[in-house]
Amino acid sequence: MSGIEDIVRQVMASHDQEAPGAPDLFRALQGTPGPPSRRGKWSGLLVPLAAAAAVAAVVAASLGISATFRGHARPAGPGPPAQSHLSPAAQSHSPAALRRVPRYFAALTRTAAVQVMGGEAAVVRSTLTGRVLATVAPPRPYQIFTWVSAAADDRTFILAAQRYWPIASGDAGLPAERLDNTTPTVFFKMAFDPATRTAKLAKLAVPETIPSAQLAGMTVSPDGTRLALDLRQSIRVVTLATGAIRSWAWQGGGWIGNNKPIGQIFSWTADGTTLEFQQWEPGGPANIRLLDTTAPGTSLASSKTVLNFSNGGAFGLNTLLTPDGSRIVTATPQGITEFSARTGNPILSQDQFRAGWQEVLWASPGGTALVVSDPRGKTTGPSNVLGVLTGNTFTPIPHGADESIQIAW
Repeated sequence: MSGIEDIVRQVMASHDQEAPGAPDLFRALQGTPGPPSRRGKWSGLLVPLAAAAAVAAVVAASLGISATFRGHARPAGPGPPAQSHLSPAAQSHSPAALRRVPRYFAALTRTAAVQVMGGEAAVVRSTLTGRVLATVAPPRPYQIFTWVSAAADDRTFILAAQRYWPIASGDAGLPAERLDNTTPTVFFKMAFDPATRTAKLAKLAVPETIPSAQLAGMTVSPDGTRLALDLRQSIRVVTLATGAIRSWAWQGGGWIGNNKPIGQIFSWTADGTTLEFQQWEPGGPANIRLLDTTAPGTSLASSKTVLNFSNGGAFGLNTLLTPDGSRIVTATPQGITEFSARTGNPILSQDQFRAGWQEVLWASPGGTALVVSDPRGKTTGPSNVLGVLTGNTFTPIPHGADESIQIAW
């Protein structure tokens, strides 16, 4: 997340910020997933697979991309919705908003201890204080975690891990890149104990071998019993207790999901029946679709398209279905926008903040409280700040510099 923003800022430093379309670069990056491609070696950045290559592609293509969106099958009618707050959010430091969010969250972050072996750690942090409460390093031989997802109990997190090989630039990096792309992904349950401030890992028996380049997203069901995996041309839901797998295939063009390890393209309803996902078409258009996991069938064509973005740069990396299933929330050029999951129409826009890259990381059942990654409030460096957005008021999380590539509440 922020690591990718750092790369983009390095690239942007050599461009005129007022060039046509240049302000859309960050959002264009968010809208440029696809099959894995070459990644360069960026000093100090431990992000596997296609992230750096995506930056290069975006720099070449994004300067001409406009930032517009349209709801799927939106009926003709008046302009913006009545419930609209298009001014920058006020800032607050009251802890009341922070208490509307789960108390703990997990983040994948780089630490001095694991950078030595070229990997990442998983940390559990407090929403109220921002403090790190527990840290877990990937067990050998899996040097890095690549994805994280949280169950609704605020104690259970699922992590994806893989081996890692530093990749040199140019042809010299090809052997390591092949290893990086084909190494198997493994999954761990991380159980956090608030009383002892410890987190323990347990390897999950996912019965399928998944090459790291194939995994483009994952999310655990709210009750922690099932794990949904995005495998680019299919979605598979694994019952963790038994290893049983149910699969849905995408037969059309394009792909499912985003580039590893960028963005949260999955979210469940609270009852664990409906799964929201991103489906990208060739050339950049993207659909936000809803899959009824209780219905018969094995084709993703049966899923419902709720939103269609003709330009993939017009929404954030993360698209979240609220737990009650009523809204889809994402960052757009119009602000943090909530769309009806029934009609696809925008029903609320707030916090029209344009000076940076925002992302929505968590949503309350009705979308009244959101966790966002936001450029405001930072003191040094390019990192965003984590905070809670309620009623168009932004409350920063203490010590909330967003320096992670994956975060889950």
